[in-house]
Amino acid sequence: MRSVFIIVSLIFMSNAVGQVTLLEENFDTQGLPTGWERVDNDGNTPASDVSEYTEAWIYKEDPINAGNGTFSSTSYFDPIDRADRWLITPSVTLGASGNFISWKGLSSDPSFPDSYKVLVSTTDTDLASFTDTLLLVTNESPDWTEHELSLEEYASQTIHFAFVNTSFDGFKLYLDSVYVREQDPLQINEEELSVNVYPNPVQESLQIETKENVSNVSIISSVGTIVYDETYTKNKDLTINVSELPNGLYTIVIELASGKPIRKKIVKS
Repeated sequence: MRSVFIIVSLIFMSNAVGQVTLLEENFDTQGLPTGWERVDNDGNTPASDVSEYTEAWIYKEDPINAGNGTFSSTSYFDPIDRADRWLITPSVTLGASGNFISWKGLSSDPSFPDSYKVLVSTTDTDLASFTDTLLLVTNESPDWTEHELSLEEYASQTIHFAFVNTSFDGFKLYLDSVYVREQDPLQINEEELSVNVYPNPVQESLQIETKENVSNVSIISSVGTIVYDETYTKNKDLTINVSELPNGLYTIVIELASGKPIRKKIVKS
Protein backbone atom coordinates (compact mmCIF):
# COMPACT_ATOMS: atom_id res chain seq x y z
CA MET A 1 0.00 0.00 0.00
CA ARG A 2 2.87 2.37 0.81
CA SER A 3 4.42 1.86 -2.64
CA VAL A 4 1.13 2.71 -4.32
CA PHE A 5 0.94 5.94 -2.32
CA ILE A 6 4.47 6.89 -3.38
CA ILE A 7 3.67 6.29 -7.07
CA VAL A 8 0.48 8.33 -6.88
CA SER A 9 2.35 11.12 -5.10
CA LEU A 10 5.05 11.19 -7.77
CA ILE A 11 2.47 11.38 -10.54
CA PHE A 12 0.72 14.27 -8.79
CA MET A 13 3.99 16.12 -8.26
CA SER A 14 4.97 15.63 -11.89
CA ASN A 15 1.67 17.11 -13.07
CA ALA A 16 1.88 19.96 -10.56
CA VAL A 17 5.24 21.21 -11.85
CA GLY A 18 4.73 20.16 -15.47
CA GLN A 19 4.67 22.37 -18.50
CA VAL A 20 3.18 22.21 -21.98
CA THR A 21 5.41 22.83 -24.99
CA LEU A 22 3.66 25.19 -27.43
CA LEU A 23 6.58 25.75 -29.82
CA GLU A 24 10.08 24.31 -29.82
CA GLU A 25 12.67 24.85 -32.56
CA ASN A 26 16.37 24.00 -32.25
CA PHE A 27 17.20 24.47 -35.96
CA ASP A 28 18.92 21.08 -36.15
CA THR A 29 17.59 20.36 -39.65
CA GLN A 30 18.99 22.27 -42.60
CA GLY A 31 16.52 24.53 -44.35
CA LEU A 32 13.72 26.76 -43.15
CA PRO A 33 11.65 24.98 -40.46
CA THR A 34 8.07 24.10 -41.40
CA GLY A 35 5.66 26.98 -40.82
CA TRP A 36 8.40 29.61 -40.36
CA GLU A 37 8.81 32.62 -42.66
CA ARG A 38 11.79 34.83 -43.51
CA VAL A 39 11.63 38.27 -45.08
CA ASP A 40 14.46 40.37 -46.52
CA ASN A 41 13.01 43.82 -45.89
CA ASP A 42 16.21 45.78 -46.59
CA GLY A 43 17.21 44.51 -50.04
CA ASN A 44 20.88 45.01 -49.26
CA THR A 45 23.67 42.96 -50.82
CA PRO A 46 25.78 40.91 -48.38
CA ALA A 47 29.50 41.63 -48.55
CA SER A 48 31.71 39.07 -50.28
CA ASP A 49 32.84 37.64 -46.92
CA VAL A 50 29.23 36.64 -46.13
CA SER A 51 28.01 35.82 -49.63
CA GLU A 52 26.41 32.60 -48.37
CA TYR A 53 23.54 34.68 -46.93
CA THR A 54 21.35 34.39 -50.01
CA GLU A 55 18.24 34.62 -47.79
CA ALA A 56 17.32 36.91 -44.89
CA TRP A 57 18.00 34.03 -42.46
CA ILE A 58 19.79 30.76 -43.22
CA TYR A 59 20.79 27.54 -41.51
CA LYS A 60 24.33 27.81 -40.10
CA GLU A 61 26.42 25.55 -37.92
CA ASP A 62 27.00 26.85 -34.41
CA PRO A 63 30.28 28.86 -34.45
CA ILE A 64 31.11 27.60 -30.93
CA ASN A 65 29.64 24.09 -30.77
CA ALA A 66 30.44 22.16 -33.95
CA GLY A 67 27.56 20.02 -35.17
CA ASN A 68 24.85 22.11 -33.53
CA GLY A 69 22.43 23.78 -35.93
CA THR A 70 21.33 27.41 -35.65
CA PHE A 71 19.61 30.04 -37.79
CA SER A 72 21.64 33.09 -38.73
CA SER A 73 21.33 36.52 -40.34
CA THR A 74 23.96 38.97 -41.55
CA SER A 75 24.14 42.76 -41.34
CA TYR A 76 27.47 43.09 -43.20
CA PHE A 77 26.59 44.72 -46.52
CA ASP A 78 28.30 46.30 -49.49
CA PRO A 79 27.67 49.19 -49.41
CA ILE A 80 27.27 49.54 -45.63
CA ASP A 81 23.66 49.85 -44.52
CA ARG A 82 21.20 48.83 -41.81
CA ALA A 83 19.68 45.36 -41.72
CA ASP A 84 15.94 44.74 -41.63
CA ARG A 85 15.77 40.94 -41.79
CA TRP A 86 12.83 39.04 -40.36
CA LEU A 87 12.44 35.50 -39.04
CA ILE A 88 8.78 34.79 -38.22
CA THR A 89 7.44 31.85 -36.21
CA PRO A 90 4.34 29.80 -36.95
CA SER A 91 1.22 30.78 -35.01
CA VAL A 92 1.26 29.84 -31.33
CA THR A 93 -1.89 29.53 -29.22
CA LEU A 94 -1.04 30.37 -25.63
CA GLY A 95 -2.55 28.86 -22.52
CA ALA A 96 -4.72 30.61 -19.98
CA SER A 97 -1.76 31.48 -17.73
CA GLY A 98 1.94 30.94 -17.11
CA ASN A 99 3.17 31.43 -20.71
CA PHE A 100 6.85 32.05 -21.45
CA ILE A 101 9.17 32.36 -24.43
CA SER A 102 12.90 31.73 -24.30
CA TRP A 103 15.67 31.66 -26.89
CA LYS A 104 19.45 31.95 -27.21
CA GLY A 105 21.31 34.64 -29.14
CA LEU A 106 24.94 35.19 -30.15
CA SER A 107 26.93 37.77 -32.13
CA SER A 108 29.84 36.10 -33.89
CA ASP A 109 32.21 39.11 -33.79
CA PRO A 110 32.45 41.20 -30.58
CA SER A 111 33.98 44.05 -32.60
CA PHE A 112 30.87 44.20 -34.80
CA PRO A 113 28.02 43.03 -32.56
CA ASP A 114 24.51 42.59 -33.88
CA SER A 115 21.32 44.03 -32.41
CA TYR A 116 17.78 42.82 -32.93
CA LYS A 117 14.23 43.13 -31.71
CA VAL A 118 11.57 40.56 -30.89
CA LEU A 119 8.06 41.53 -31.96
CA VAL A 120 4.56 40.08 -31.56
CA SER A 121 1.60 40.03 -33.92
CA THR A 122 -1.82 39.06 -32.59
CA THR A 123 -3.30 38.69 -36.08
CA ASP A 124 -1.18 37.53 -39.03
CA THR A 125 2.37 37.56 -40.43
CA ASP A 126 2.17 40.83 -42.35
CA LEU A 127 5.11 42.94 -41.19
CA ALA A 128 2.79 45.83 -40.33
CA SER A 129 0.88 43.54 -37.93
CA PHE A 130 3.86 43.18 -35.58
CA THR A 131 2.93 46.17 -33.44
CA ASP A 132 4.11 44.92 -30.02
CA THR A 133 7.78 44.95 -29.01
CA LEU A 134 8.72 42.18 -26.58
CA LEU A 135 12.40 43.03 -26.28
CA LEU A 136 15.14 45.11 -27.88
CA VAL A 137 18.55 43.43 -27.68
CA THR A 138 21.42 45.84 -28.20
CA ASN A 139 24.83 44.38 -29.05
CA GLU A 140 24.15 40.71 -28.42
CA SER A 141 26.94 38.90 -26.55
CA PRO A 142 29.66 36.89 -28.39
CA ASP A 143 28.75 34.02 -26.05
CA TRP A 144 25.43 32.21 -26.19
CA THR A 145 23.01 34.23 -24.05
CA GLU A 146 19.59 32.94 -23.01
CA HIS A 147 16.64 35.31 -22.90
CA GLU A 148 13.32 34.51 -21.23
CA LEU A 149 10.16 36.62 -21.12
CA SER A 150 6.69 36.26 -19.69
CA LEU A 151 3.78 36.31 -22.17
CA GLU A 152 1.00 36.82 -19.64
CA GLU A 153 -0.52 39.79 -21.45
CA TYR A 154 -1.21 37.51 -24.44
CA ALA A 155 -2.77 34.64 -22.46
CA SER A 156 -5.22 32.51 -24.49
CA GLN A 157 -4.42 34.40 -27.70
CA THR A 158 -2.98 33.05 -30.95
CA ILE A 159 0.13 35.03 -31.83
CA HIS A 160 3.26 35.10 -34.01
CA PHE A 161 6.77 36.14 -32.98
CA ALA A 162 9.31 37.88 -35.23
CA PHE A 163 13.06 38.10 -34.68
CA VAL A 164 14.28 41.11 -36.64
CA ASN A 165 17.97 41.85 -37.25
CA THR A 166 18.23 45.65 -37.11
CA SER A 167 22.02 46.03 -36.94
CA PHE A 168 23.97 48.74 -38.74
CA ASP A 169 27.22 47.33 -40.10
CA GLY A 170 27.39 44.32 -37.82
CA PHE A 171 28.45 40.86 -38.93
CA LYS A 172 26.58 37.64 -38.12
CA LEU A 173 23.71 37.08 -35.69
CA TYR A 174 22.83 33.56 -34.53
CA LEU A 175 19.62 32.28 -32.88
CA ASP A 176 18.92 28.91 -31.31
CA SER A 177 16.56 27.06 -28.96
CA VAL A 178 13.35 29.03 -29.47
CA TYR A 179 10.96 27.62 -26.89
CA VAL A 180 7.41 28.71 -26.03
CA ARG A 181 5.75 26.93 -23.13
CA GLU A 182 2.84 27.11 -20.73
CA GLN A 183 3.74 26.53 -17.10
CA ASP A 184 1.41 24.72 -14.77
CA PRO A 185 -1.09 27.29 -13.39
CA LEU A 186 -0.20 26.22 -9.83
CA GLN A 187 3.26 27.70 -10.28
CA ILE A 188 3.69 31.36 -9.39
CA ASN A 189 6.24 33.67 -10.95
CA GLU A 190 7.51 35.29 -7.77
CA GLU A 191 9.56 37.90 -9.63
CA GLU A 192 6.50 39.09 -11.58
CA LEU A 193 4.56 39.47 -8.35
CA SER A 194 7.43 41.33 -6.68
CA VAL A 195 7.25 44.26 -9.13
CA ASN A 196 4.54 46.88 -8.75
CA VAL A 197 4.11 49.66 -11.34
CA TYR A 198 1.54 52.40 -10.72
CA PRO A 199 -0.52 54.46 -11.40
CA ASN A 200 -1.72 52.95 -14.65
CA PRO A 201 -2.89 54.90 -16.61
CA VAL A 202 -0.25 57.48 -15.67
CA GLN A 203 -0.11 61.21 -16.38
CA GLU A 204 3.07 62.53 -14.79
CA SER A 205 5.04 60.28 -12.39
CA LEU A 206 5.33 56.52 -12.67
CA GLN A 207 6.17 54.62 -9.48
CA ILE A 208 8.09 51.34 -9.50
CA GLU A 209 8.32 49.25 -6.34
CA THR A 210 10.29 46.00 -6.22
CA LYS A 211 11.58 43.57 -3.62
CA GLU A 212 14.81 43.17 -5.56
CA ASN A 213 17.24 45.83 -6.78
CA VAL A 214 16.67 47.20 -10.28
CA SER A 215 19.56 47.38 -12.75
CA ASN A 216 17.84 48.98 -15.75
CA VAL A 217 14.50 50.43 -16.82
CA SER A 218 13.47 51.10 -20.41
CA ILE A 219 10.18 52.31 -21.85
CA ILE A 220 9.28 51.35 -25.42
CA SER A 221 6.59 52.98 -27.55
CA SER A 222 4.00 51.00 -29.48
CA VAL A 223 6.13 51.35 -32.64
CA GLY A 224 9.26 50.00 -30.97
CA THR A 225 11.08 53.26 -30.18
CA ILE A 226 12.98 53.43 -26.89
CA VAL A 227 11.74 56.62 -25.22
CA TYR A 228 13.42 56.02 -21.85
CA ASP A 229 16.44 53.98 -20.88
CA GLU A 230 18.26 54.32 -17.55
CA THR A 231 20.70 52.18 -15.57
CA TYR A 232 20.35 51.98 -11.80
CA THR A 233 22.32 50.56 -8.89
CA LYS A 234 20.79 49.37 -5.63
CA ASN A 235 17.37 50.88 -6.28
CA LYS A 236 14.09 49.27 -5.25
CA ASP A 237 11.71 52.24 -5.29
CA LEU A 238 11.86 54.44 -8.38
CA THR A 239 9.96 57.45 -9.67
CA ILE A 240 10.06 58.17 -13.41
CA ASN A 241 8.75 61.39 -14.93
CA VAL A 242 6.72 60.52 -18.03
CA SER A 243 4.84 63.81 -18.34
CA GLU A 244 6.56 64.67 -21.64
CA LEU A 245 5.62 61.41 -23.33
CA PRO A 246 2.79 61.51 -25.87
CA ASN A 247 -0.39 59.78 -24.78
CA GLY A 248 -0.57 56.15 -25.81
CA LEU A 249 0.37 52.57 -24.99
CA TYR A 250 3.92 51.74 -23.86
CA THR A 251 5.85 48.72 -22.65
CA ILE A 252 8.06 49.16 -19.61
CA VAL A 253 10.91 46.66 -19.23
CA ILE A 254 12.31 46.42 -15.70
CA GLU A 255 15.52 44.44 -15.47
CA LEU A 256 16.17 43.13 -11.98
CA ALA A 257 19.62 42.66 -10.49
CA SER A 258 19.22 38.93 -11.11
CA GLY A 259 19.14 39.70 -14.83
CA LYS A 260 15.45 38.83 -15.19
CA PRO A 261 13.48 41.32 -17.36
CA ILE A 262 9.92 42.04 -16.21
CA ARG A 263 7.61 43.51 -18.86
CA LYS A 264 4.41 45.44 -18.19
CA LYS A 265 2.06 47.49 -20.33
CA ILE A 266 1.38 51.07 -19.25
CA VAL A 267 -0.93 53.73 -20.65
CA LYS A 268 0.12 57.38 -20.73
CA SER A 269 -2.97 59.57 -20.55
